[in-house]
Amino acid sequence: MSDEEIQQVAEIFLNLGAEKEKAITMASQLIKRAEQLANEKNSSKVSELQGLLETAICGAQGILKPDKKDDSD
Repeated sequence: MSDEEIQQVAEIFLNLGAEKEKAITMASQLIKRAEQLANEKNSSKVSELQGLLETAICGAQGILKPDKKDDSD
């Protein structure tokens, strides 16, 4: 995980209204989790990070991620 990756992901959280310190913390945690999932699932870190970011963005907007809507019915 590079500082550049953290800054790029933190920017998303900043745009969602997070404070800078919290955005950096959340970005670091999300990237770390994406790396773990990629290892567990033998997939790419980028695809796992994309999925996690989609979930976080939907959560910040108070909506369910589109592929999870059927699970709540």
